[in-house]
Amino acid sequence: MSSPGRGEETTEPIGSAAAGEEVAELAAELQRVLLVSSRILRSHTASEDVSAPQFSILAYLHRRGESTPSALAEFEHVSPPVMTRSLGRLEQAGLVRRATHPVDGRQVRVTLTEAGVQLVLAGREHRHTWLRHRLDGATPAQRAALRDASEALRELIIPPRE
Repeated sequence: MSSPGRGEETTEPIGSAAAGEEVAELAAELQRVLLVSSRILRSHTASEDVSAPQFSILAYLHRRGESTPSALAEFEHVSPPVMTRSLGRLEQAGLVRRATHPVDGRQVRVTLTEAGVQLVLAGREHRHTWLRHRLDGATPAQRAALRDASEALRELIIPPRE
């Protein structure tokens, strides 16, 4: 049995084995596409000086303003020692600053330096320019499909912010 084409309705009842197989195939394909596209986008923010995981740390700090090493480790899904090494490299590069919390001396606060802010902004601009260039080559139908897919992904996958 062939899958329905784009925009066609399936006649399989929801919950049938064929519908379940279609959902499983779609999930596998989306997982591959999202993973590869995420890696490609991340590679367009990294530079010779900063790896993609390090850029992710900087971008997180840019959004949050400041953080602790443990919160960063949790966000990046790495161990505290791995985060400590990453922060050490970023601090040596002059991109982050670590300081003792003013109230709780056991805590460390991590913030971006001005150089770190500029690197994040430049990385985002580079990624945006690259993606826009790729989309400039899309047909109107492809752009419409991407717009629809983006909306559907946002509704189905990305949890709403509270």
